[in-house]
Amino acid sequence: MLKSNLAKELRQRQYKLGEVPKDIIDSLPDDILIDCYITCPCCQEKQVENPAQLERIIRESQNADDFLERCNAVADAKSKLLNSANEIVKNTGF
Repeated sequence: MLKSNLAKELRQRQYKLGEVPKDIIDSLPDDILIDCYITCPCCQEKQVENPAQLERIIRESQNADDFLERCNAVADAKSKLLNSANEIVKNTGF
């Protein structure tokens, strides 16, 4: 999908939630809006850190829901990898 189409769908999601005024949602550039969806509000960690990977996910996504699922899958895989690495370090005494 095109980045502009993804941003449009994400804006529609925000309008439906009604938590942020429409004029603020509309004032956000597409990149910033998308970044808001993939950035943890607590720790500021991004679900997808690699810009090329993010562009690929956007391009391959069918819609906003698909985009969010793909980003969640990347974050889950990263978390599992870190947990595995931590377990190896713990068990080997490094």
